[in-house]
Amino acid sequence: MDSLKKYNILSKIIEISSSGASIDERLQKATHFLCISGLAPTVAIYLMQHRDRQLSLRLVSDSGGLLPLPLPAFNYELPAVEDPLCRPLTTLLPNFLDPEQAAPEDLFRQRRPWGWSLPLADDHQAYGIMALLHREPFTMDSESIIFFQIICRQLTLALRSFILSKRNEKRVRRLKFLHRIGTQLNTGREPQSVFAQLPDSGLTFFANSASILQVLAQGKSYTDHFEQGFSSPEQYQVALAASRYQYNRARFINRPLLIDTPAQIPEDTSYKGFSNYFSAHIILPLISQGEITGILEFFLSNEPLNQELLPLTSEDIELLRLLADHLAATVERSKTQSQLQAANLASELRTQQLTLSHQMKNALLAADTPEKIIRLTLGALVSNEGFKCSPAVYLDLHERENYWQCLFQATVDNLSGRGPKKLEGDKDILEKLSSHLLEATRSPGKKDGDGISEIRLPASDITSKRFLKILKHKKPALVEARFINLLHSELKTWLPASKIVTIPIFNQERLRGLMLADGDRISPQDLDYITLFTDAAALALENTELFQRLQNSLASLNNAQHRLAQSEKLMALGEMATNIAHEIKNPLVSIAGFARRLHRKIPNQSQEKTYSQIITKEIERLEEIVNNVLSFSKLEGDKFSGVNLNQLIEDTVALFARQLRSKRIKSNLDLNPILAEVECDGNQLKQVVINLINNSIQAMTGVPEQIERQIQIRTSYYCDLKDQELKALIEIADNGEGIQEQFIHDIFNPFFTTKHDGTGLGLSICHRIIMNHQGEIRIHNRVGKGVMVSVSLPFLHKIQPGPTA
Repeated sequence: MDSLKKYNILSKIIEISSSGASIDERLQKATHFLCISGLAPTVAIYLMQHRDRQLSLRLVSDSGGLLPLPLPAFNYELPAVEDPLCRPLTTLLPNFLDPEQAAPEDLFRQRRPWGWSLPLADDHQAYGIMALLHREPFTMDSESIIFFQIICRQLTLALRSFILSKRNEKRVRRLKFLHRIGTQLNTGREPQSVFAQLPDSGLTFFANSASILQVLAQGKSYTDHFEQGFSSPEQYQVALAASRYQYNRARFINRPLLIDTPAQIPEDTSYKGFSNYFSAHIILPLISQGEITGILEFFLSNEPLNQELLPLTSEDIELLRLLADHLAATVERSKTQSQLQAANLASELRTQQLTLSHQMKNALLAADTPEKIIRLTLGALVSNEGFKCSPAVYLDLHERENYWQCLFQATVDNLSGRGPKKLEGDKDILEKLSSHLLEATRSPGKKDGDGISEIRLPASDITSKRFLKILKHKKPALVEARFINLLHSELKTWLPASKIVTIPIFNQERLRGLMLADGDRISPQDLDYITLFTDAAALALENTELFQRLQNSLASLNNAQHRLAQSEKLMALGEMATNIAHEIKNPLVSIAGFARRLHRKIPNQSQEKTYSQIITKEIERLEEIVNNVLSFSKLEGDKFSGVNLNQLIEDTVALFARQLRSKRIKSNLDLNPILAEVECDGNQLKQVVINLINNSIQAMTGVPEQIERQIQIRTSYYCDLKDQELKALIEIADNGEGIQEQFIHDIFNPFFTTKHDGTGLGLSICHRIIMNHQGEIRIHNRVGKGVMVSVSLPFLHKIQPGPTA
């Protein structure tokens, strides 16, 4: 190799190794460049794992690029002076690789057994091996070996720079971590709040560890317990057993306890299964002024990535010790502050409760729906401005079915600001208070609400009788949680308290529902304040119900007035249409008869035959228009009987079978087999189905051929929320072009049509028939995607009372 080529290769290696890319990318590019330059067929990089004293294969390149690493991975345990691959780590000299001495576990070496091993080392330490490998024997002269040593020295500089940079970054992160923790603790942050932020501190150890913080509570024989980072209940139970084992030891020593190697794990049943989840257990006593104030523990998971962190270095231990000192001082300061704040808390709470009770009365009286009143009351219970009874639930009573349904759940965690909200002196105080308290409540979702969606109380059950006895007092009460939890297994999950506040909600002496809230912070005096605004809630519910009745009566009157005006309009239009149709029909019969007679007598091959055929078709269309007008003006009635809707629909669809096949339209029927018979006029209802199917067929004339044309017809039960009545539902849907939005409000008007050959009476007749059946017809339109028409019918036809004399 000439000097110029060596110079160019070395310049390129220096450029690659000095770039800003990651160390793996630099090593990959450098080894790949050596291969494509023809210096070696395959180049492998083995790097030292100093913490574990292992040499592991990091990457392999050939002229084609990066090669996949063999599985399973094999690591050389150091010192491995007998293996020719590892020998340069000790001698710091290149070594020829003898295939006879290759480790059988190193699958990659077995495939490429020939080559040379060169050290990646400097005057301070060895970082790894660069191996030049080949499937066949090859040799290198002394000049080539020296040149490769220069390349290895350049790659070593890149590795050393990378390692030093990582060490410095780690030290900087630790200093920033200690500064941030110290700042947070010195500004009055609670120890558990800082504890909760440890996984997000940016340090790998804390991010990959589960942890437990135990703080000796002021004036109590037990500790406040906090945990985080455990992936399963089983994992937490294993850690808890180990924590209990070390608790007494940690209370009587003033230094950390380290279990960071397998040999240090105690042979005790408390550590049974420990190795299945964890690789280390670190116990840090929190000591302030010579007294222990708590214990901080870390459990490092046994994932392979975490093995690089063990055993802990002196720097790691010092960082943990400083963290424990910071937390211990903060715990002591927190206890002192809590004693000072406790004296003010009671009086402030009483003031807040009185203020809130007054404001709540005004907010409740301003609420316009029962739902809003209940949500406001729940929000007052759980908010920090109120009684801090978080969480709470509202159970709505269904008297007929004799069960309770969970409608709302409230917790202080739902509030945007958990601290007490300052509302004094605000002009919009009622609006802001209502908005703030409404944030606390949520309707239960499918996942978490189904568990307590229903609570049934058997009449013979002792628990039910005791529960009903509590409700008879009609006042808030403080009850032992064990009595309430017997009602439903999920209540203990939602209300993890030893005492529960029960607040029955009455409306005009009728039990409407029940609120249950965490009562651990509630005193008998608090119940008096709670009674103040629950009485206001009951009064507001009564006012709201009376107002709702008034609104419903007014809406019914407006609806009746509108229907009366529409009925008079249609009646006048019907009479006019009848007169016009009768005047047209008589001469039309004569014209049609003579036209058809002439059409039959004209020879088939004559030009006049074509003209007469056109005349005949137009007369038939005119007859259809006249018949539709007469049908609209006078519908036959009083022929109500029990009709099987499923059979009626199947018979009607059969009439369209040939037409559907010719237009390549697929009909899908989804008919409820247990649908009861409907009392109706079968002929009129069949006319409705015919008109709707015909409209769907016509709507799909513009659908491209590559799209499958479908008409879907479905029957089911339907509960009308307006009058709480069970009805039959027919749904007819197509995937046609839909209806333009500007026409949607006029589609039921007589003589309105968007078709060039339509009469505009089809949907008007359907609407009138359904109205006569005391049903409802609705259009669900999606422009460009189709239309679904839904028809709801009562199962029993109610005879409308006529006018009284």
